[in-house]
Amino acid sequence: MPTRKTSIFVFLLILAVCFIAYANSISNPFIWDDDALVVKNQAIRSINLIPQLFNDDLYSGSVAGSNFYRPLQSFTYMLDYHFGELNPVYYHITNILLQALAGFLVFLLSCALLNNLSVSIAGALLFSVSPVHTEAVSYISGRAEMLLGVFLISSLLFFMKIQDSRKNIRPLLLFLSHFLFILALLTKELAVVFPFVIASYLFYFRQKKFTSRYFINKAWPFFAIAGGYIALRLFLLNFHTLRPLALMHVPFFIRITVIPKIIFTYIKLLVYPVGLHMSWELVRPTSVLAIIASLFTLGLIVFFCLRIFLGRKKRLAAFFLSWSLIFFLPQSGIFPINAFVSEHFIYLSSIPFFLLVAYLLKKYLRGRLFFIVVSGLVIFYALLTASRNYEWSDAIIFYQKIIRFSPGSFQAHNNLGLQYERKGLDALALDEYKQALKIKPDLLEARSNLANLYFKLGRYQDALTEYTAVEKTVPLKKAAELQNNIANVYEALGLYDQALAKYKLALKIDGSLSFAHFNMARIYFTRKNKPEAERQVYYSLFDQGTPAQEAYLRLIADYLGSAASVPGAKEFYNNLGVRFAADNLFYPAAACFRKALQLDLDFQDAYFNLGLAAWQIGSKKEAVFALRSCLRRNPNHLKAKGLLAEILRKK
Repeated sequence: MPTRKTSIFVFLLILAVCFIAYANSISNPFIWDDDALVVKNQAIRSINLIPQLFNDDLYSGSVAGSNFYRPLQSFTYMLDYHFGELNPVYYHITNILLQALAGFLVFLLSCALLNNLSVSIAGALLFSVSPVHTEAVSYISGRAEMLLGVFLISSLLFFMKIQDSRKNIRPLLLFLSHFLFILALLTKELAVVFPFVIASYLFYFRQKKFTSRYFINKAWPFFAIAGGYIALRLFLLNFHTLRPLALMHVPFFIRITVIPKIIFTYIKLLVYPVGLHMSWELVRPTSVLAIIASLFTLGLIVFFCLRIFLGRKKRLAAFFLSWSLIFFLPQSGIFPINAFVSEHFIYLSSIPFFLLVAYLLKKYLRGRLFFIVVSGLVIFYALLTASRNYEWSDAIIFYQKIIRFSPGSFQAHNNLGLQYERKGLDALALDEYKQALKIKPDLLEARSNLANLYFKLGRYQDALTEYTAVEKTVPLKKAAELQNNIANVYEALGLYDQALAKYKLALKIDGSLSFAHFNMARIYFTRKNKPEAERQVYYSLFDQGTPAQEAYLRLIADYLGSAASVPGAKEFYNNLGVRFAADNLFYPAAACFRKALQLDLDFQDAYFNLGLAAWQIGSKKEAVFALRSCLRRNPNHLKAKGLLAEILRKK
């Protein structure tokens, strides 16, 4: 193993190379699934919600949901949000740091297995900056790959170290290895195959000790942990999703025949990493001749692999091949996953490839020539990676490229529609939503987006038609929100009785949907029923089960009594909060400002007001967070600067 000084130097080298290659990704916006996993994910916005992360699926904030259980991935987003809120810079920097750490661990693993410093450094550098990994690093939602790599490689390194360590520290090393494996399982489902990596290591590198008893003693805890995880996922954490896995409808036999093409596609991407994009479409063999050729090729691949596995003298080659296959096969199409080919699928499987390249270069190139060629390759990879990062800098160009390569990508059409809508290009957005639905008529997200856009455009009947279609299949966790949206349409049409009925239904489904109370208050105010409007405003702020505070109700009544109309929700809550604060009622004032910020995360006045109210009620942490959030949006907010300085002095 390398010395401590060498290890520090290599880590800093990998870190520097990673930041150089990915520097132009730091300012890139949230894109694709980032919207569901980060931007619209309410569960990451408070450390107090950590238990919720361990109870929900990864896409709990989306319409369709998923059966992905990755609480640690969401936890890292929570940490990013805590420090940088929705500033994508923080999330991208975290990804780059994780990639550097993963690259360093590849270096340590290579040193432990190859005992060749120059090959290990070269292989780790190539792995760290390869453009094939931009889908994991430049894409915030791709973070699970790097987290998985960090946890699993660390687990294997601790396990390998047990054999050569003193007996008194072996239990600690074993505990760390098992604990890191558990963390990997909480990061991505693919970790469940890791026990087979442990088994492969024992078979190829502990052959002198290898007996059935020795194997069982060393490997069984990993298989037991994996078995427990599978049981939990099947019986307790098996989440409902409205979007079945994309390959579910493809027969098993057809999926098998596609495997050779998948393998050669990945080899091509590793050898010549150009033309990368997010959504790959493969032409499946359909004729009898093509199917026979594919099966014959698959047979040759299996024969080649068996030759390596059975040649015990080439234990390194056999172990690394088993590593690649163990992480590749679950994502090869054998199981009905979401795609035949996706660049991030080979994140872990690619490690042996880069080490092989480094080994071959070292074997056939001597001294300075090896250094020059490796340096040239690293620079070439870094330039390709930087070029790919530019594609992620503009969401519209990004989705347009995907559609150019894969016109059948319904998700790309839907996401492009969202980007057009945000740019105010509503006609183009409508076309994209409709195209997504033409490809996949049951795409709930596109139909919901189309309904929302119709509502925004004032096409209320069209919106109602689309919402009614969504209503038939919407999952329970989104049913209340949908009823609230339908009520909005009825309200806009002046059908107040129907609107009230839908708002009440929404609250019956989900009593925490507090904004439905505000919407009801607006209708009651319009109908001159101010006492009921006052109560609904109160219930939008406080739990309906708590006794009503007369002082709060009186102030709400005074506020509504002086209003000619109910303004937009965020202005309403901010102004009401100011009224509460003027009467030194800072607890309800803070509740109002929090409501305003739920509606608009860039509402700088609400941040300042919340900071002031939180400070008055003794919540210093929340006050500092709110004031710093205000200053991030407006660095010249003098009142926020002054109050923050005062709070920090007193702390």
